[in-house]
Amino acid sequence: MIINSNGMRALEAASGISAADLMETAGQKAAEAVRQEVSPETRILILAGSGNNGGDGFVICRHLKEYTCRVYLADGAPKTPEAQAAFSRLPKSAFITARRLRDEIRRADLIIDAVYGFGYHGELKPEVRKVFRMVNESRTRVFSIDINSGCEADTDHHDKDAIRSDITFALDCFKPVHMLGKEIGVCREVRLLDLGLPHDLPTAYPEMNEEIFFRNFPHRSDTMHKNSFGRTLIVGGCYGMAGAVSLNILGARTVGAPYIECALPDSIYPIVAQRHMTAVFHPFSYHTVEQVVEPLSRKAKAIVFGSGAVNMDRKQQCMDMILQSSTCPVILDAEALRLLHQNTYILRFVKCPLILTPHIGEFASILNRPVEEIRDNRMKYAVQFAKENRVIVVLKGANTIVASPIGEVYINQSGNPALAQAGSGDLLAGIIAGLLTMTRDIYTAVCMGVWLHGHLADIGLEKHSMQAFNLESYPELMDALFRKYHF
Repeated sequence: MIINSNGMRALEAASGISAADLMETAGQKAAEAVRQEVSPETRILILAGSGNNGGDGFVICRHLKEYTCRVYLADGAPKTPEAQAAFSRLPKSAFITARRLRDEIRRADLIIDAVYGFGYHGELKPEVRKVFRMVNESRTRVFSIDINSGCEADTDHHDKDAIRSDITFALDCFKPVHMLGKEIGVCREVRLLDLGLPHDLPTAYPEMNEEIFFRNFPHRSDTMHKNSFGRTLIVGGCYGMAGAVSLNILGARTVGAPYIECALPDSIYPIVAQRHMTAVFHPFSYHTVEQVVEPLSRKAKAIVFGSGAVNMDRKQQCMDMILQSSTCPVILDAEALRLLHQNTYILRFVKCPLILTPHIGEFASILNRPVEEIRDNRMKYAVQFAKENRVIVVLKGANTIVASPIGEVYINQSGNPALAQAGSGDLLAGIIAGLLTMTRDIYTAVCMGVWLHGHLADIGLEKHSMQAFNLESYPELMDALFRKYHF
């Protein structure tokens, strides 16, 4: 289960377990996890905060009595009653002063970070920052308890000197920050420690895996025909960028979209049609774009527009027409997103469900904000934009974020650097379009597409190199997955 800090507080309150008992359980479970990783000869230094996360550190120290274990109060004396009680159960000899800290860091075989938990926000205090820098500059192995200190639990915002860990032990539930590990890069591995709390509260953070994907993927019935699900419409491309719409088609084919139509400039029609035998093509010229695209938009079950449309004639008019005439979900990708730059007011007048698929640079341009600001607050801005404009935002990255108009946030875990190549986003747009044609719930279909795009890349590394990964292998990879689940 993934839950934010407010949800975690509600879970703890609803459990009926006291804060002191929760601290004891968390500390004991963490101590057991440490024992599994290091031998009794290991010298351990625990950095404890002034709140209940520091209290967890005190309990860990008490349960690791067979180890040489020292504690440093990294943020002053304990302040909460529970932490104070845990502190009082340790002998004074367990604690070290600031004067000894550098030597203890140097001598330690393991550092346990128990300074800040899910309540942390803002920037580090200067004296704490100094301690964290010493830890990060050392070569000592580090375990963080629940949250890497210096990271916010609910966002991707983190201090530049946040603790870097080898393992982070998430307590009872994953927090959003744990799902952003590739983007933030502060921990190598996250492990969940079950504290036994009942998980009866709803969460705004859906998850995705093979079982969930195929639970939502429709089976083909014996009586089904090519129009049973509807038509997937792809509009885009231009001279010199025929590959983009070709990858859109490949993506839709990957998930088995049964009826794919493609409206494209007549200058690239022979190139694309030569590669795809089953798609139905509708070439248009400068003068015929309206009469070709408008009726197709009215009949489609899902539409993707903008891939490779950099030099498409009358692209703005084409997008406006699609948005005005469509009632089905529309994906705006690549050039379509650049057309929105400083023109997002048009989104307020669109009645069809909209999905935007920007990368960081495109999203920064749409919001007219620095790329660095967006990169440090990806979740915040994605959710904010999705709510304000009633759209689904697919903010692409190492951990792609899918934000819904009602505040749901899917944080993708699949994928690898093999996808860091031109055409990857075009393939994703086609996959999502194909799934939207066949899957009833729009937000679920988008999350499925994002996950599948990364998951097939993960599977593909079993046979293909990361450096020269071939995106055209996707239908073959998906076919093996379909057969595995008897589709």
